[in-house]
This record gives sequence, structure tokens and C-alpha cells, in this order.
Amino acid sequence: MDDHKPGGDWEDAIHSGLPDFYRDIKSVPVTVEAVSFEEKRIETEHRMFERTIIRVRGEGVTGFGEDVTRSREAHNRLREDGLALPTGDWTVGTFSDALDADSNILTQTASRDAPEYLRWAIESAVLDLALKQSGRSLASVLDRTYEPMAFVVSLQLGDSPHIRPVNRFLDADSDIEFKIDVPDTPSDELLSALSDTGAVRILDLKAQYGSDVGAPTDPDLYRQLFETFPDALIEDPAVTDTTRPVLDEYADRVSWDAPITGVESIQELPWVPAALNIKPCRSGTLESLCRILEYGLQHDVELYGGGMFELDAGRAHSQALASLFYPNGPNDLAPPAYHTYRADKSYPSSPLEPPAKPAGIGWDIR
Repeated sequence: MDDHKPGGDWEDAIHSGLPDFYRDIKSVPVTVEAVSFEEKRIETEHRMFERTIIRVRGEGVTGFGEDVTRSREAHNRLREDGLALPTGDWTVGTFSDALDADSNILTQTASRDAPEYLRWAIESAVLDLALKQSGRSLASVLDRTYEPMAFVVSLQLGDSPHIRPVNRFLDADSDIEFKIDVPDTPSDELLSALSDTGAVRILDLKAQYGSDVGAPTDPDLYRQLFETFPDALIEDPAVTDTTRPVLDEYADRVSWDAPITGVESIQELPWVPAALNIKPCRSGTLESLCRILEYGLQHDVELYGGGMFELDAGRAHSQALASLFYPNGPNDLAPPAYHTYRADKSYPSSPLEPPAKPAGIGWDIR
């Protein structure tokens, strides 16, 4: 395993200027005339999720984004008070610069634990608008192709962990694959049953979310997971003196999610990563996201898309990015229909086919 060292390729990547992807995107012109907001919410077996769809309009066209902020108060304030976004004629790049220049724009609403989520919702909506106004798709601007996008279904196994949530989806589609949040009390029997399905692509330890979240920081458990699931990625482990030897041994199967907010955050990882979960909202800006994508592709890092329980445009945008950059990855971007389970419900199968006539960022929610 290679630890990070000062200088060399890592710092060259950080200081090399704008990535090619952003240079292609930032010059697209856009006319912004108005913005409005729509409430979205859903209640699952575990909790209620609330989201806000941002609609940016101009020249008779609408671009869409989605704010995945956790705070219900922040969503209510955003929808009630609105945002004084810059209007007029811009490019995607100069509009982003205008957001940087006026620090009050993103602080008009209730306090947020992650203001970058709102920033991404705005920038993605403006990009979507700009592309539609120019009659282009994101694929055409980047000179890439929308490919069928493979996805996995993300599941929690309940307060009394059981394989039932997995089996009921497998009963409907034997080819479906999963990302599993490792419970805080995983029994040997449960892990063995999950492994026997042959359908687990990612095991999420959630150790990077805080000490009170995720599976136990236990080197024996970590080793058991690597050995019981020989083809799965292990996401967001805790790196401690006791777990580090196990993680060193299986470094090529360790992936990172929560810490990744930009290229600089990748450099701060304890070693050069083998795999990264790409969640655009964590980046905040299009430029930061482009830098991550460019770096990952240049350095042969395995990339795959991650979800933030998006209910609409945010999920479609992430699916479009996965389709363009990592279509065959274990993308945790199942259609929102998978957020809830009903025995009589029909679910889309993987991979998802791209739309026949993509516009804007490129994908529609389904």
C-alpha cells in the first residue's frame, strides 16, 4: 500500500489548474430569469425523508436540481423564503463565480450542516438549464456517451438484523445486487446468509460518519467481512492502530465515501485509494466534482456513484454522471422506486438504459 507523500503526482493533480471536464462545461452560456421550489418527501420503513426540488427558469426552459439537506427546518425556510439567485446572462462558470462573490446567497436560509448540498442543487440546476437552452446534453459537451448504467440496491437490515429485506428483492429479481449497511450486531449466521446470495457488492461500515454510527471498529469483524465477501468492496472503515494491519492487507478492496469532498480530501486519506464513491452534492461545485472525476480517471481509481436518498432530479443527475463515467460500477443509484418495498410493486431492473433523446444533464427520473 502506498501512503500519501508530499509532492509528486498528488500535488500536481491538485495544482494543475482547471480539469478538462470543467473547461468544457464552464463556457456554456445560460440565461437565468427566476427560481422556484417544490417539496418532495417520502416515508420508508425506517424514517421520513424530505427534499426540495429547485427549478431555475430562463427563455421558456427549466433546469432542475435537488437539495438533499437533512434539516427539515432548512427545507421549510428555503421554500418559504426563497433565494435571491443572480439573474441575467452568464456562463455556467461565471454564474458559479457570482455565487462565490456573494457569500449571503447560500446563507439566506436556516443553518445547514452541509451548505455544499444546496450549492450543488443550484449549480446542477443551472447546468441543466444551460444545456437545455443550448439544445445540448452533458454527453455532447463532454464528448462522451451515455451507457446503460448498472446499479445496486442499498439496504438497511433493520433494528433486529435479518436477511429478509434482501431475499424479498431477490425473489422478484434474482439478478439484483446490493450495498449493505453493516449492522452494529452482525451475527455469523447473518453474514453467512448474505454471502451465500452472491449478490453483495458493497459493505458499508459507516465508520467515517462519527463514533456513534456504523459497525463496531473491530479488526476481527473487518477481517471476517473481507474473507466472507471476497468480491465485495468494504466502504468507510475506521483506520486505527488495531484495524490498520487488516486494512493494509486488503487495501485494494477498501472504498471511501463520507470523507470525499474534493481532490484535497482524497490526498488526506491514509493511503492512495483503490475505489471512491462519488456523491456530487458532497463536492458542492461543478468544478470540484470535475476535479475528482478527472483525478480518478487519470489515476485508475475505481469510481462508482452513491446516493443521498434523492427523490427526483438529484438521483437522475447522478445516474447520468454514472452513465457517462462509471456505468459498470456498483452504483448505489437504484431508481427511487426502491426506496420503499411492496410485494405488488414493479421495480426497474439493472442496468438502466439511457433515454433515447437526452437533454440537459441527460437523464429523467424513473
